[in-house]
Parts: sequence; C-alpha cells; structure tokens
Amino acid sequence: MCRNETSSVQYAGFRSFRLFVPLAAMLLGGVAFAPQAMAQDQEEDQPFPLACEDGTQLQALFTEDDVTVTLADGTSFKLPFKSDDPFVLYSDGKRQLTEKGDVLEWTVGKKAPTICSPEDGDVATPFDQPVAVDNLDLPADKANPDAKPVVNCYRYQGFMVKEVDLGEVGAEKLAILPENAKCERDDPAEKRVSDPVAGYFLGAKGKLAFFQAADSFNGGMPYVVIDTAAMKKLFDDSFEGADFEKIDDEGGKLVMDYVRTYSADCSLYLDGQACADKIKKETGLGTVAQLPDCGPAYDAEKKRTPDYAKEIEQLPSVISYPVTMTFDGTTANYAPRAGETSCRVPD
Repeated sequence: MCRNETSSVQYAGFRSFRLFVPLAAMLLGGVAFAPQAMAQDQEEDQPFPLACEDGTQLQALFTEDDVTVTLADGTSFKLPFKSDDPFVLYSDGKRQLTEKGDVLEWTVGKKAPTICSPEDGDVATPFDQPVAVDNLDLPADKANPDAKPVVNCYRYQGFMVKEVDLGEVGAEKLAILPENAKCERDDPAEKRVSDPVAGYFLGAKGKLAFFQAADSFNGGMPYVVIDTAAMKKLFDDSFEGADFEKIDDEGGKLVMDYVRTYSADCSLYLDGQACADKIKKETGLGTVAQLPDCGPAYDAEKKRTPDYAKEIEQLPSVISYPVTMTFDGTTANYAPRAGETSCRVPD
C-alpha cells in the first residue's frame, strides 16, 4: 500500500475508519484529547513514532503547549499549539501537525497534507504490499523551497505505478508501466492515468490500482479504481476515514467494506420525508442501518454562521454509512451494513 500503507486506523484508512476517538487519544491509551492530557500521559522524553503515507517518518513529542516533531534525518521542529476548533492544530507557520478525528495530518509549506499513523509493522492492510518501492529525488524548485519533488515508483507483480509529486496539491503525473521499468520522471512507454479523481496513488489489489483525490470532499475521500491491464476505469466512490476495511476477490467479484460518504441532492433538514425517501431508495438505508438525524449538524452550522441560516437549511445533506460494495465487472452495488451513520452539511 502506498499513501496509507502504514495503518489500518484511517484513513484502519487513512483508510475501518470511524473509531470515534482521536488518534492522539489512542496514542495516549484512550485518554480524551487535550494538549494537557497528552503531555501528562506521555512517558517522559519518549516521542511517538509516526509513519506517513508519503513515506515520511516522524517522531512526535507532545507537551502542554507544543509538539516537537523530529524527522528521520534528525531535524527537529517545535510546533506551538494553535487551536482545537474545529481541529487540533500545532503549527510554526511553515509546518503543521493537525489532528482530524482519528488521523493526524503532516503538512509542509504548500505541499498536500499526508496522513500519519502510529508506526506498527504488524498492522494489516487490505492492499497488496509492493514487491519494491523506488524513489527518485528531483531538483528543488527555487520558487517553492519547502517542496521536495520526487518520483515514487511502486512495483507489483506485472506492473508498476509511477507517481511524480512536485509538492503541489495533487501529483503532477500518475502512470502505469511494466514492473521492471526504470524509475524516472518521463518514459515514452508510460500509460498515463488521467481520470479527474486521481490525485495520488492509494494502493493496489491484484491487477487493480486505486487512486485517491488530491483533497477530501464533503468529509470523505473520493477514489477511483483502474484496471492496469486494460487501462480502464472500473468505478469511483468516496470513503471516510483512513482506509478500507476489506478488499477481496470473491469468485471473480471485487468485494470491499468501508464507510461510504454519500452526497445527496436534497436537504434532510429542509425537505424532510421527501428527501428521506429519496436517500433511502438510493442508498438502501432504513433497514439494516438507519438514516441519521441531520438536525444537530445543520443547527450547529446555523449557530456558527447565523447570517446564512436560510441558505444553510437548503444545503444538500452528506451521509456517511458502512457499506459492502460488490463490483461484478460491470456495476458497483452498495449494501448498507449495521453500524453508526452520520450526517453533515457539505464543505
């Protein structure tokens, strides 16, 4: 696995996801998050090792007022605590460590955030492990000195996925090549992945390559699945958390378990039963898993921005719910699973 290869906590995704406690709290033995609680529970002078999706290795040492982040080369940065509304944020202006629910995001300059999880070599992932991973550093960009341009090459049985990351939001290029191809920025034999959803490489299963969007949308992470042999898009959707819970080939059918993010085209808050009936029909909610109450999410947003209360009521609802997705080669079908569902207003 690539961008989420270190954890089944995320998004267990970066990528199942909804543990409903902050990742920082898990690191501290389940204590509810607060900067003070983190400092009090952390063993003195023992930083937490974190592995990030882009390959970055961090050590994070929390105190009541800041976190000291140490990189693999020994470079350290002290990031002051800035805010816990809406996310817990530590930042020195150039670098930041952000806690969002059950994941931590590390951001440097204008580079896209990368999700970081507790380093654990025994953590299972639903993706195949690469046969090998090669990284080629590219010349630095004087206009963006904090960026680290790199070519990442993930080799699997029968193919290689190449990701050219210049440090901007979204990879500069994604491509499929033979397994033994040279890891370089440009190759005339490469087959470009040009789907608009594909922003970064996510992982591989068999001959299938999964790509995630460059950024989240409505609280979920859009993804797309490409058949690397036929260079054909199979389907796309959006998941919540850090990772998928399961990706299996069952009798020629791809079966996946995850928390799905569904963006409706109506407001459960304003349209009531008519919208509820439409969402139930399109998602299957209402039997195994119930449709969530959207009132608290809308009321909270109206309280936060009271001048736009009427506009907020009209916003379409975003529903997250656990599903089993089955792809039979032609159609993706989503069956709700028992579990907690949630509602939010769109981004």
